Amino acid sequence: MAYEPRYEKFEAKGPDGRELHVEFGKSGFLTLGDNPELYFFSVAVQEVVVGISGSALKQAQRERRFSREEKIDIAGMWLRRKIEAGTALDSQTLYLKDAELAEVIGELGINAGLPHAGARKS
Repeated sequence: MAYEPRYEKFEAKGPDGRELHVEFGKSGFLTLGDNPELYFFSVAVQEVVVGISGSALKQAQRERRFSREEKIDIAGMWLRRKIEAGTALDSQTLYLKDAELAEVIGELGINAGLPHAGARKS
């Protein structure tokens, strides 16, 4: 059974009670600093970027690399949390480091040490 992504498209309720449509657009990475991975989402009509620390991601993936869908879900879940908390959607609040990344991975049930159902075998 393949990993079923949950955060490529979703609704998030803002603190004002308004439902916002969120949709993943594209991903990339920076070749500066610790090489963070970037995930671009459309929130209503605004484009926002969620960053994941490259060094934190490398540490979390020691046993098994996360699939593209898993990383989108990590970024999407973090974004949803920030929207629902009413936090400013800027580069400071939408950047996952070690502790935040570990928390979201745990909440999503992604176990870096064990391959998920449907994972490709080397």
